[in-house]
Amino acid sequence: MTGFLRFVALICLPLSVICCTKDATNTPITPGDTAPVTDSFPENKVDRTALLRLVNGLRSRGCTCGDTKMPPVGPLTWNGTLEKAAWLHSKDMNDQQYFDHIAPNGSNPGQRLDALGYRWTTYGENIATGTFDEQNVILGWLSSPKHCQNMMGASFHELGIGKYEKYWTMELGTTSK
Repeated sequence: MTGFLRFVALICLPLSVICCTKDATNTPITPGDTAPVTDSFPENKVDRTALLRLVNGLRSRGCTCGDTKMPPVGPLTWNGTLEKAAWLHSKDMNDQQYFDHIAPNGSNPGQRLDALGYRWTTYGENIATGTFDEQNVILGWLSSPKHCQNMMGASFHELGIGKYEKYWTMELGTTSK
């Protein structure tokens, strides 16, 4: 169905693996301008700058996610490894015809990030399926309280979004220094 959005919206629940922390210490982020996208995965055909501006615009203003008031938080920077992980997950969902954070081979987002060498301390993942552009996928996630809370997560410092056919994946993360 054209324009139909389907989202999985479970965050930090025992049976969901879209938000995870390796340890309790998170480096605070300070507000600032959106840095240009310099690190990218060429197979991914998305407007990286628009996606980063949309998410950082939301983060700079704060918002209400369902019934939860989310204060403004610092901006994210684009990360090519997160983008590659997002694109590969979107491609896998398309190729194997599933829609989930857990792949048929049992891998979860953290394991997929580990496999690409992303040394995360915290990660989050949003997925969507449907025929829409960058603005509409962000608006779709914004209208889902749990996806919105993920995008507003103060513990995240980096972002990568991948699209393959009708599947979208957003990876959010923070690395250990």
